[in-house]
Amino acid sequence: MDTDSQLDLLRKHLPVLRFDARELFFPTAVEPYIATSALVVEGVEVKAPGEATPEDLDHRLADGTYLRFIAEADRRSVVREEAKRLAGKLLGPRLGRVGYFGRILDALFLLSVVIRPTTPRLTTVAASLKAERHGLHRTATCYGRAVEVDDWLVLHYAYFYVMNDWRSGYRGVNDHEADWEQAWIFCDPHTREPVWLVASSHDNLGSNLRRHWDDPELLRLGSKPVLFVGAGSHALFFRPGDYVSRIDVPWLRWLVRVRLWFRRALRIADPDPDGGLGPALGVPFVDAAPGDGAEIDDFRLVHLDEQRPCFGAFRGLWGLDTGDPINGERGPSGPKYQRDGRIRRSWADPVGFAGLHGTSPPSLADAAIRLDNIEAGITHLDVEIRHSSRLLALASRGSDQATTKRESDRLSRLHQQRTELQDLRRRLRRGQVSEIGIRDHLTDPAVPLAPPEETGWILAIWATVSVPLVMLVVAAPLLLAEVRAVGLLLSIAAGFTVLEQLVRRRFSAAIRLVAFYAAMAVFLGFVSIISLSVYAFAATLVAAAVLLFVGNLGELTAFRRRPEPFDPGPVDD
Repeated sequence: MDTDSQLDLLRKHLPVLRFDARELFFPTAVEPYIATSALVVEGVEVKAPGEATPEDLDHRLADGTYLRFIAEADRRSVVREEAKRLAGKLLGPRLGRVGYFGRILDALFLLSVVIRPTTPRLTTVAASLKAERHGLHRTATCYGRAVEVDDWLVLHYAYFYVMNDWRSGYRGVNDHEADWEQAWIFCDPHTREPVWLVASSHDNLGSNLRRHWDDPELLRLGSKPVLFVGAGSHALFFRPGDYVSRIDVPWLRWLVRVRLWFRRALRIADPDPDGGLGPALGVPFVDAAPGDGAEIDDFRLVHLDEQRPCFGAFRGLWGLDTGDPINGERGPSGPKYQRDGRIRRSWADPVGFAGLHGTSPPSLADAAIRLDNIEAGITHLDVEIRHSSRLLALASRGSDQATTKRESDRLSRLHQQRTELQDLRRRLRRGQVSEIGIRDHLTDPAVPLAPPEETGWILAIWATVSVPLVMLVVAAPLLLAEVRAVGLLLSIAAGFTVLEQLVRRRFSAAIRLVAFYAAMAVFLGFVSIISLSVYAFAATLVAAAVLLFVGNLGELTAFRRRPEPFDPGPVDD
C-alpha cells in the first residue's frame, strides 16, 4: 500500500478526541517543538533552541540524549499572575474517592516526590505559555502509519503533546516534558473494515486495552471512533468519566485479600471505593476524562515515516531527563523506542501488544479452524512434544534445577495445547463450535468511577486529616514510653476503621466492627508488649504528619465539576 493510500485509510478512521475542559495541552506537530527546544547530549547543550531540526535526531543520539523544551530562564520569567491564571482551574477532589489503603499509599508517594528527582516547579505554566507564544496548538496534528502484521492490517495513530502535567495540574502520578500517546485500529486486510480499536493507557498492555468495533461501549461518529482523553496524563479511554489508578503490589496481595475476606465475613457489603479490585490497590490518582472540553475531529494527518530520523532512529528522550530512577518524571521516548533504547513491542508487534495473537480477521476466521488446520497443528505439537521430552531428559542430568523446571513447564504447556486442539477437533466434528463474544477477552477493563454517594464537607475533612492523624497517633506511644504501644496502636486503628464507616454513613457496618473489636480487646488484654521510646522517629512522624496535612489542604478547596458527558448506555462489565 503506497503512502497516499495509507493516509486515505488512516484519515477515514482517524479517532475523534474529546478533552477535559481544564486541559492545557493538545496534539501538536513535532517540528516546531524540536525547533524551540535545546538538544542536550551527556549534559552538554549541542544545539540551542532554534538550531535543532528533526533530521538532527538520528541514530547517533541514544543514552544521555534529550530535548529540553523549558529552560530555567523560562521558569523564572513566569509571572505570578499568569501562574495563578493557568493553575487556578486545575484542582479537583481525589482523596475521598479511595479508602484508607489508597490514602496511605498517596502519603508514601508524596514522600518519594520529595526525595527523588522530579520535573522542576512552574514547568507546566512555562510550557503552556511557551506553546501559546509559538502557536504550537494552532493546528492539531496526528501521526499515522498502516502496516500488515500477522494477517491484520493495522492503522497506527500517534499523538505528540508538549507536556504531561498530570501531577502538578491534577495531582496525578507524574509530570514530564513531552508526551506520546497512541491508538491502533485492526482492520480485516481483505475488506479493510475495522474490527478492533486499541487505546494506550499509561504503561498498560494486553487485551483490556481493546474493544470490538461493534462493542456498545465504543462510541463512533460515522467511520471514526471517539476516545476520551485523561486530563494532564492524556491516557485514552472508551467511556467518559473519572478513572482511579490501580497498582498491583505483589507482596501486599495477601493483605488485600485478607481485608476483602474480613469485610465479607462482617457482611460489609458496600465496599470502600478502592475495594473490589482483586489484588490491586486503588490509589487517589484520578484520570479525569469527562469529555466536556474541546473536541478534535479534524487533525492534520502526517505520515509516521520510519525513514525520518526523528521517528526511525532517535533513541533519546523527547523531554527533559530529570534522572528519576523510576522513570516517571523523565521525558518519554518516541513511538518506536523505549527509554532504554529497545524497540517497543507496540511498534514491532502491535498484534501481541493488543493480545490478538491467535485471533484471526473475520475473512480468515473460518479457514483458521478448518479440520485440516487443526490436524496440522496437532501433528506439529506432537513433534514438539517428542523433541522437548528428549531435551528434558538430557537437561535433568546436565542442567540446574531452574532450567529443568522451565523445560518441564514448557512441555506441560505443549501437552495442554495439544489437548485443547483435540477438544476443538471433537467439537468441530459435532458442529458444537461456539462464537466468541466481543467482550470475552476483557478480564480487568478500566471502568469509570460511579458518582460518589458520599460528598460534602465531612468526607472532605476526613479525607484530608485521616492519614496525618494516623501518623500522629503512631508517634504518640513512641513519645510516651509508659503507654503500651502495640495495644494503643491497635485500638486507634480499630477506631479509625469505625470512623471511616460512620463518615460514609454505613452504621450497621460500624456496629459490627465495634462488636468485633471489643471481642479482640478482651483477648489482647492478656498480651503485654514492651513500650517503645524512639523519640527521633516519633518527631519525624509528627513533622511528616504536619507537612502531609498542609499538602492535603487542597482537598478542602477543591471543587467538583458535574459535566453531562455522552452516555453510551449500559455496558455489561
